[in-house]
Amino acid sequence: MSTLDATVSMLETMPEEARLLVFKYTQSLFTASKPANPFTPKTKKDILDDLAESRKQIFQGKGVEMKQALQEIRAKHDFV
Repeated sequence: MSTLDATVSMLETMPEEARLLVFKYTQSLFTASKPANPFTPKTKKDILDDLAESRKQIFQGKGVEMKQALQEIRAKHDFV
């Protein structure tokens, strides 16, 4: 059973009052002034600004090799 199938099945067995609460909550996610997704789309300017900052940090010697960065991330999140 897929996640969608399980969700639909669960909604079908819920009382009407509970389904309305789920609907209202879901609707609020789409109409809220602050989106539920923290990863809002970036503009072209934002991307270019981030790139400029990255290049500046690399030039200043603050860059980290990808292999080292991945090792640090694995260690931090117990993926070792």
